[in-house]
Amino acid sequence: MLSADEKEKAAVIERLWPDFIVAQAEFLEGGLSNRCMKLTSEDGRQFVWRPEAASVKAFGLSRDSEFEALRVAAKAGLAAQPVKRYPEGLLNPWIEGDTMTEASLSVAASLQAKIHELPPLSNVFDPFDKGLVYFDSLSEASKTDSLNAVHGHFQNHRFTSGFPLTTCHYDLGYYNLISQKGGKIKVIDWEYAALGDPTMDLVMTSLANGLDLETLVNRYCQIRRINSVADWQDACRTWQPVAGYLGALWYALGYELFGEEIYQERSTFFLKQLEPLIEKKLS
Repeated sequence: MLSADEKEKAAVIERLWPDFIVAQAEFLEGGLSNRCMKLTSEDGRQFVWRPEAASVKAFGLSRDSEFEALRVAAKAGLAAQPVKRYPEGLLNPWIEGDTMTEASLSVAASLQAKIHELPPLSNVFDPFDKGLVYFDSLSEASKTDSLNAVHGHFQNHRFTSGFPLTTCHYDLGYYNLISQKGGKIKVIDWEYAALGDPTMDLVMTSLANGLDLETLVNRYCQIRRINSVADWQDACRTWQPVAGYLGALWYALGYELFGEEIYQERSTFFLKQLEPLIEKKLS
């Protein structure tokens, strides 16, 4: 009798036939919001299958939007062209190279600048709307008093920075960077990419890579020859608590979906960071 994993692999192999004759399928490790597979066809070509999993809906993601983002990024040499969009998922080429173990300040700032100069995407990211999606996807049991308080605070204090929206990645961590021969770097996992506030994207990038936010913004502005550096710094600092709010919700939802303790620990970490801010507003 086939296991659930084997049944899932068999279903993907059957779905891709006769477009692709898949000889081998294996689940990839490290995906926090999906169950992706590495596929090898009979002729030796390799692909990544990104399914329409329940977690995709819970996190408010869209494979159609991801497909669009990949096509836009590929034209600029930042990503590989997607292979084909299926109703059940997205088929991408397997990118040869090594997943980076860290991203230097220069690498992160340079890639961030290039992404923000891409043509605009059709889907829009609003941090507060995304917070609603995460919160509404949670069961009542996961909505603790602390989480309810944080969620209510940020939903009642919505704002915009006033910066023009640009194409953003919103998950530009070293774990989504593939180092290739010749020094080239490809960016993967564009499922969170959207037209959004570039200063919020910088905050997310600093968090994902453990980079000092002020230093990252300075380097980014230098690369893009932006003179109003102080305005960018102010906007980024304003978004920092919002990034923590989204982090608390994202990890709470991740814990509910996948049950791994690290998700609960990270959600609690962000909530504790936000407690002084909430208490100050209430006093």
